[in-house]
Amino acid sequence: MKNLLKAEPTRVIIPVSTAIERTTHWRNFMKNNVAARDDRKIPKAVYISKEDIEDMAEQCRADDTIAGVRAYFTLNTPYSEDIKNEVKFVMVLVKINDTKPFGDDIIYAPGVVTGEDGSKFGGGDDSNIYDFTKPCPDCCDPESPLFGGSV
Repeated sequence: MKNLLKAEPTRVIIPVSTAIERTTHWRNFMKNNVAARDDRKIPKAVYISKEDIEDMAEQCRADDTIAGVRAYFTLNTPYSEDIKNEVKFVMVLVKINDTKPFGDDIIYAPGVVTGEDGSKFGGGDDSNIYDFTKPCPDCCDPESPLFGGSV
């Protein structure tokens, strides 16, 4: 089976106007499909520090079997209009798997022992899932046209 993760680089630089158009589509979609009355409660982005990106990049450089990183959307609590709903990403390294075109999530740290019943030893300490994003609008640039400000 073809490994689609290594087929082409995913780095694509798009025009600013395209980015503004796409982020506007997202905000409009959320506004029309989520009952939030307050625009400030609509999730717009996540912030990831340079240090956290470099830490994950270091792990990728250290292991040739890692194809990249996958980000999953999360909510800390079930959605409610009455509370602040923090949309975040959790991120996992993705390992090349010749039988799966999009690889395997590395959700447990390498070297974790698996029990006979398939359970992992070590409790929460063996997780390889990163939650270092900070939700936006809290950590955003409200003047950015990607946020909804003017160009």
